[in-house]
Amino acid sequence: MERKRPKIKNKVEIPVNIFKGEKLIAECPSIQEAARFFKKETNSKRYNWSAINKGIWYGDSYSKDGATYFFTTDIEAVKRKLGTL
Repeated sequence: MERKRPKIKNKVEIPVNIFKGEKLIAECPSIQEAARFFKKETNSKRYNWSAINKGIWYGDSYSKDGATYFFTTDIEAVKRKLGTL
């Protein structure tokens, strides 16, 4: 199943969708907002920039306390960051 990807709405912010397993749990307008949400979701003391960035740019998942999280962004943002796929 393909996870829903957000669409870029401006040139400043990169939107992020956060999934817990296959369930969409957050649609964030920016990476910063995703980090804030994810910190609360996982009861972390720090922002987990690494998990979010590896997820949106490289498709890596992140597991914590038995839950697996996935992160997506607009495919156009990925193409611009990594070059054409």
